[in-house]
Amino acid sequence: MAANVTPVTPLIDWHTLLQVLYISAACSIGLVLLFTLGVYALSSFQHKGSAVLYRGVNGVAVALAAAGILATVVWGFYYIVQK
Repeated sequence: MAANVTPVTPLIDWHTLLQVLYISAACSIGLVLLFTLGVYALSSFQHKGSAVLYRGVNGVAVALAAAGILATVVWGFYYIVQK
């Protein structure tokens, strides 16, 4: 008699676990960098004695940092809901 042998599946899917680790680390570091850039640009933007062009560039940097943070948070919620 031949016994039906099913292949042994591992308890932990290491590939998926490492993928989650890499994505989490990249998002965490990216969010911290974006937040730091945004706070620095906002601080520089609020200096009244600086040149108009410098303040304008800092204003754009604040807007881009805020948009990047918002996009990352929305992407994270979308990814969680889809899983």
